[in-house]
Amino acid sequence: MTTVRRELREYLLGQLPADAANAFDARLFAEDDLLHELEDEQDALIEDFIKERLIESEAASFRAQLARSPALQERVRSLRILLGALERQSTRVSRPAAPRFSRFLVLISPVLTIMLCFVIFLYFKESRRNIRLNAQLLALSRRPQPVAPTIGQNVVSVAFLSAHNLRGSSVPPEFTIPATASFLELQIELIGTTPEEDTWDAEVRRGTEVVWKSSHIPMRRIGQEQFLALFIDAGDIRPDAYVVQYAPTSNPGAFQSRSFRVREP
Repeated sequence: MTTVRRELREYLLGQLPADAANAFDARLFAEDDLLHELEDEQDALIEDFIKERLIESEAASFRAQLARSPALQERVRSLRILLGALERQSTRVSRPAAPRFSRFLVLISPVLTIMLCFVIFLYFKESRRNIRLNAQLLALSRRPQPVAPTIGQNVVSVAFLSAHNLRGSSVPPEFTIPATASFLELQIELIGTTPEEDTWDAEVRRGTEVVWKSSHIPMRRIGQEQFLALFIDAGDIRPDAYVVQYAPTSNPGAFQSRSFRVREP
């Protein structure tokens, strides 16, 4: 197994250290190729689990992930059914047919093969879509932590605000900004946008004070996910509670807002 595959598998099993997992979360939003590799590795991991090819430590970690994720339970159940059907079909084809059915089987086997291939295609198409969403949700379900990409020589701290508050509407997301960071990249997930809403206006408030404001911010897309990326001078964001308001440039009355809190580093 390659180093990349090992890292993907450890991420899926929850075995990466916290810092490495947080950095991996951020990469999932920026690298489509990495997300595709993650999809392939999750398929392989589930198959290895079903066929009992995992070592004991991996199997224990996978069962722990399975207990916490109804979506993963459904994927394992579906793939178990599919693999069982494929094995039964293979067994039937390998058995010698009775003479009176041989001609019938010769005619119908190609049809069954085509139908089975079509069903498998639809299954994996939907599975890949679910993996993409689950990978994003896995990243969002972690407590927001800053990572440290750079712009030139400037360190950028990244924080993500999901459209779904996973910890309850009464508890805004919290994160810290490292003292070494020059900028905060605040990513805001968008849901239900239209093609006309390709640029947005946004402002960040601390109480009644507007600490940052910008117009015509381009909407970013990764697969089927849309979000805004606000680049804010880290010196303008001190530990406190904030509200970010944003609206399509074409429809400023349709504004939305999200709360968040910056903690002491």
